Amino acid sequence: MALSARATVRRWCTVAAVVIIAIALGSISAAGHASQSRSRPAGHTSHLPPGMRPASVSPRGAFDRILSAAEAVTAAQTCARYATWAGWANTAGSASTLVVASAICVAESGGQATVYYCNPTGTDGYYPPVNCSGLYDRGLWQLDSQAWASISNECAFTPKCNADGAYGISQDGASFSPWATYTSGVYGNYLSAAQAAVTALRHGTVPGAVPGICLSRVKYAANAAAVIARCGSGARRMDWRIVGRAIKDGKFCLAVASASATAKVRLRRCNGSSYQQWTALGNGLLQNALAGRCLRDPGGSNVVGTALNVGSCSPVSSRLWWLP
Repeated sequence: MALSARATVRRWCTVAAVVIIAIALGSISAAGHASQSRSRPAGHTSHLPPGMRPASVSPRGAFDRILSAAEAVTAAQTCARYATWAGWANTAGSASTLVVASAICVAESGGQATVYYCNPTGTDGYYPPVNCSGLYDRGLWQLDSQAWASISNECAFTPKCNADGAYGISQDGASFSPWATYTSGVYGNYLSAAQAAVTALRHGTVPGAVPGICLSRVKYAANAAAVIARCGSGARRMDWRIVGRAIKDGKFCLAVASASATAKVRLRRCNGSSYQQWTALGNGLLQNALAGRCLRDPGGSNVVGTALNVGSCSPVSSRLWWLP
């Protein structure tokens, strides 16, 4: 995708954006990296809660322009794929953090995993290497090189690792304020493309209602227990494929172990039986076809490693799960 702008144009666009935002807000925030205040969009850090660090600095993303419809569609497919692997939830309605996270990714990077935005010059480039003397934002979610120095370039320019890092920065989906394209509203241009990409997903994580909690398994084997795991860890064992009413992991399917009212949930070889059929009720409940019981954290503890079972379909947080 030929998106990179010429350095001279980008520099003047960035300066102009700073002046416009500063006038609108009435002041230029010197928070964050004060030595780079001419390039950093004014007021961005003022949107952040105390102690929260910025994730990115350019209010229109790395390429400093609105993508075409075709570019947005392609970018959204990439972004949604990595966003669901990280753990953002595809909740019902416009509040879906998976859709918002995907739209932010499109706005920030155009779905380009190796792009970076050089803050001092207002130019973009591709890793490797990074030709920027100063701060730069990196990868799909444009992770700030100073505020998030703990995230290495190797990670930031690797799609899955970048997504996991971004998920953590968002406080498990609780806040998107660290991203400049979110606070500027530019991400809104890509919500439709993001929604379409999310709707087309057929595999990814199955997050619970409690932020940071995802459906997992103890191992890839028959009769392995379904358990709670930490989202955003990049673990392969949290990647589930939705095929009809089955929730699959390779040749195994999520299944109730018996017809008991509180049956344990296990991996079983896929055979199409009612034990392995699940229905998303639309309010976050996942109902098994065998006895109409729903997937749950039995004690509501949210402790990683807790084995899951089924119980009554009450819409409480310990029984809400969202398919990709």
